[in-house]
Amino acid sequence: MTAVVVLGDSVPFGHGTDAPAWPARLPDYAGLDGAVHRYGGMGSAFADLLDRAAVLDEHAREGTELVVLVHAGHNDAQLSGGEPRVTESAFREAAATLDRTLADHPAVTRHAFVGIVPLVPLDRPGAVPLSDAQPERSLSYDDVLAETVTDAVPIARDPDRWREWTADGVHPAGEGHAAIARAVAAWLTAE
Repeated sequence: MTAVVVLGDSVPFGHGTDAPAWPARLPDYAGLDGAVHRYGGMGSAFADLLDRAAVLDEHAREGTELVVLVHAGHNDAQLSGGEPRVTESAFREAAATLDRTLADHPAVTRHAFVGIVPLVPLDRPGAVPLSDAQPERSLSYDDVLAETVTDAVPIARDPDRWREWTADGVHPAGEGHAAIARAVAAWLTAE
């Protein structure tokens, strides 16, 4: 038996929209039989997810093989006072450590990191206040992620497109969740 596990921030709630979050769409998009297990909370950085990896052991005790998807890094790349909240070297180290943890876990048969979306400043009510430098910074962290981990699934490399797909400049709206689900489903169903 194989289960899909998603580790990441804002995954359980679809923050900022009442549209179904992308993990909830995976059974339809990828033809999955079972549930998608989601673990995470808003504000998570890669370093936070290292502790969450313990949930894999619970599934392993049940004899379940796991496909793990990691969706985080957005908070790492956010600028605070002009500087990233997490330095690029610390980000790279945490991503590499999590990648090794997943690769070495006996129950994990396959894993991937879902790409960082561009964080974009918006002029609309409820938008997260972001600087004009933020989209490029988040895309540079997405590049670092792709260089660092075994498998990365790119999502939205175009900040203008993401402006249409986001609820507040950070969190996906319905279109954003659909785009993420389609990209992840393509990875899940690839041979």
